Amino acid sequence: MPDRDPFQALWAQQAQEPFTMSMTDIHSRAGRFQSRIRTRNLTEYAAAALVIGMFGWMAFLIPVLVVKIGAALTALGAAYVAYMLHRKGGAGAALPDGAQPCADFHRRELLRQREALATVPRWYLAPFVPGMLVFVGGVSFVADTGMSLMARFFQFGSSTAIICGLFAGVAWLNARAVKQLDTEITALDAARRGE
Repeated sequence: MPDRDPFQALWAQQAQEPFTMSMTDIHSRAGRFQSRIRTRNLTEYAAAALVIGMFGWMAFLIPVLVVKIGAALTALGAAYVAYMLHRKGGAGAALPDGAQPCADFHRRELLRQREALATVPRWYLAPFVPGMLVFVGGVSFVADTGMSLMARFFQFGSSTAIICGLFAGVAWLNARAVKQLDTEITALDAARRGE
């Protein structure tokens, strides 16, 4: 009985074709990438406007001071995130003409977006932490809930755990996107070297 399957040996000995990416492909990828960034940012700005509106209204409407402060801090956190998204993750200018400038532009944009996504825990998630803790704490420990102290701690802990789970999910998704951008950057570099 042979040690190797003949098809496996044939597959292993097969000549590997070099990876190629034409400048037209690079231009097309750069255009699609910029379009995805613009769509993502518009969605994020709309979400920030919704959070600012909802929590701003709660800060105005709810009579409990601690909850008001938590709602206001959350609204301010959303405004800061929208500002940082514009600064760090905004879509680039129009694609340049010419092959090499387009490849350079696309690589710079990939690196810039990679940096923005890699630092999401600092500029996207952290600004919400103070507001969410104060808000959830205020809602959980307000004097007139009629709940026992243990029930209040349970409400605070379970609400905080849900928020932490959501934050962990956002951080994981962005870490995954960083790996995808790393792969794209590596492929672009290989195409530019002619490998």
